[in-house]
Amino acid sequence: MKTKHVFGFVTIFGAFCSCLLVIALTVRESTPLSKPDVREEVRRSSDWQGPMSVNGKTLSDLKADQGNALGSTIAQTDPKSCSYAPNSNIQLASTKTDFKLGDTISVKIQLFDEYKRRKTKGGDNVRIWMSEKSKEARAAGVVTDNKDGTYTGTLRALWTGSPKIEATIASRKENVDIFYRVYRDYYTLRNISAMFESDGVKEETLCLPIPNIRGFTNVCNLTAENYGLPWYCGKPSHRKLLCHDFTGLREPDKQPSLFTPHEAKFFQGNMLHQTIPTAIEIKVTSDQETVSLPSVPCNKTPLRKSWEASTPVGFFYKNSWRSLTCKNTIPADPKIYRECLKNRRLWIHGDSSSRSWFNTLTERLGLKLVTEQWHHSKWHKPAVAMDKNLNISLMLVPHEYPFYHGYTFNKLAYNRATHAYLDDIPNNSRDIFLIHIYLHFNPFPSRGF
Repeated sequence: MKTKHVFGFVTIFGAFCSCLLVIALTVRESTPLSKPDVREEVRRSSDWQGPMSVNGKTLSDLKADQGNALGSTIAQTDPKSCSYAPNSNIQLASTKTDFKLGDTISVKIQLFDEYKRRKTKGGDNVRIWMSEKSKEARAAGVVTDNKDGTYTGTLRALWTGSPKIEATIASRKENVDIFYRVYRDYYTLRNISAMFESDGVKEETLCLPIPNIRGFTNVCNLTAENYGLPWYCGKPSHRKLLCHDFTGLREPDKQPSLFTPHEAKFFQGNMLHQTIPTAIEIKVTSDQETVSLPSVPCNKTPLRKSWEASTPVGFFYKNSWRSLTCKNTIPADPKIYRECLKNRRLWIHGDSSSRSWFNTLTERLGLKLVTEQWHHSKWHKPAVAMDKNLNISLMLVPHEYPFYHGYTFNKLAYNRATHAYLDDIPNNSRDIFLIHIYLHFNPFPSRGF
């Protein structure tokens, strides 16, 4: 099995059937929604990709503010003075290279810039891990920023053999600063736009979770349509179009660059996820293959432990996930899972990762898609797969806005909010409900959520 499938199948489904997350939901009949005709020429509001107004200030005003420290700092920064992985190094904190199973291993990471100058300040996003290809084993470590250009990595010897320790600069401090500058000035890293239609007139405007939208003095408040979660779109400029003429949302096919020409240089040359070349090889010995695993079943483990667990919560060994927090007592056998889910519904609510789980479980459990056939792999509408003989239902539900559907317009009805489903849960149901959003938060500042 592939790693991601093993992980999804064993840990997630094991948690499901162990009843760690059992929440009820009633099935609602859905009315087929017609697709808006977008073949005609669509008029975009004037300056819809232009300046944003925040508290009465345009983007130019904001950039002129002396308080915009991030923008002014980046403008004066040489991209080659940023951390540069090929010139950086990783080494053990001691001369010791032989370890016992279960030992804690410390490493020191020193970052240098492209001029081979030692970095003296922190802030970079550094990651570390341990792996051994012959044993299909790998585990994450923890990195501490020492604020002086060095980072301390901590790992645990979880299996015997000759693992390799590696590190990467996942993102440089300056790249993160640029994102925060864009958050400040634009409130988003990617655009979502709305379509308004009436009497043959169409107009496309920008949308955000806040009412301050660049290029628009007036906005349409679509919060009620978004199940009470804040959502605003620029009001169409055409006199025939009103806010209630809203018909759908999409991700515009042409996303304007929100970076200045100088900022764009910081993203050139594959400067994200730079692997530091000086990997470390160690030796781990013991009379057993791996560290001892927990004996307490996952369904007997207090839920709070999942919030308090420290990294690593588990590791891969022989391409199989080994949990360090609880014991998975359910074998990876589709027959067992089908029996466990008999007469039950499993709701998967969220993003593209949720869709991947839906696809994998549909295939593994031998379910049949009973809603409309998917026209493409990146499906963004609710879908249902079933085994009618065993009365198993698997439901895929995209989360509420902000949501990136792609370049075609979609109705808000496709994106019923998570809380709207949860509010309908009866106390006596045995349905299972999974929520996963993750990366969809990234294009907006955290205060939007």
